[in-house]
Amino acid sequence: MKQPVLDFNRWEGPRHGVGARRWVIASTGLRQLFKIRFFKLLLVLAWTAGVLVALAGFVFTQTLSETGWLAALASNAGPRGMAVMQAISAMLLLYPDILVAGMFKCIFWAHSQVGLMLCLVALAIVVPQLITRDRASQALTIYLSRPLTSRDYLLGKFGIIIGVLVLLWTGPLIAGWLLSLLFAPDMVFVQYSFGALGDALIFNAIGLVVLAAIAFGVSSMAKTAAAGRLWWIGLWVVVGGIANHPGLPGWVRHLSFTYDLKMVRDEVFAIGEVLTSAADVLPLLSRELAAETRETATFLGTDDLTGVITGLVILVVGSLLFFLRRIKPE
Repeated sequence: MKQPVLDFNRWEGPRHGVGARRWVIASTGLRQLFKIRFFKLLLVLAWTAGVLVALAGFVFTQTLSETGWLAALASNAGPRGMAVMQAISAMLLLYPDILVAGMFKCIFWAHSQVGLMLCLVALAIVVPQLITRDRASQALTIYLSRPLTSRDYLLGKFGIIIGVLVLLWTGPLIAGWLLSLLFAPDMVFVQYSFGALGDALIFNAIGLVVLAAIAFGVSSMAKTAAAGRLWWIGLWVVVGGIANHPGLPGWVRHLSFTYDLKMVRDEVFAIGEVLTSAADVLPLLSRELAAETRETATFLGTDDLTGVITGLVILVVGSLLFFLRRIKPE
């Protein structure tokens, strides 16, 4: 029987750049997620939230439009209804930055809470797939052999987290915004909603950096998949719940990345300022509503933004340094 000949020949097939290595790592991780039924449920919830964003924006634009459904109802309500509609139209012309941008900021602010929550839940599944299993099975040593480098490995795993956030947060947000403006009766809604969308994407990017760094740190710290999930849930739920206690000092609260992200979200969207500006306009319609709006604005935002940023920087840098120490050199 003829024995097979083992020989090493120069590769003559098509060559791919370093991007192909990173894409294989990211796409493989995402395909594994799509096989999990619970992740599919999260996808359904995420895109349902995107549909609600579109619905809220559509109702808002149709309400303030002179040709919308509210104008049609006002025309059937007699002189008083027409007067109210004319006042709303006048406010839209005078204060589009407050009404349009403010309303879309409120919509995107509410959606950011849903998107962030779904990403936190999904990352409980993703964390063991980042580095925990590779370290436990000693596969990391093989993966980091040439030509795959630690940078390729890191960026490929980072691509998994980007994919999760795009699928559960950024994608539904942008799709909902586009759908809400698809039938917008006036370009003023498109023009003044861009700023609100920009704020939403800024917070999305901040959330990506923070969640990715801490997820890498937790995944490199845990020795088993179950331990990785417990560490992630503990940092998210337990530490976050403790940080919400009003009697704790500020530095203790800032140990919770979810608490810090909540404070950053309020600062980025500046909902308190939006409500304060709206309260200055609302007396034209109702003094009681203006007073309630101004009172609500006082509960949003933070006076300790420096502490919030410092806490996030420490958590992010510490997590990345711990992760990089766990990766063995090539």
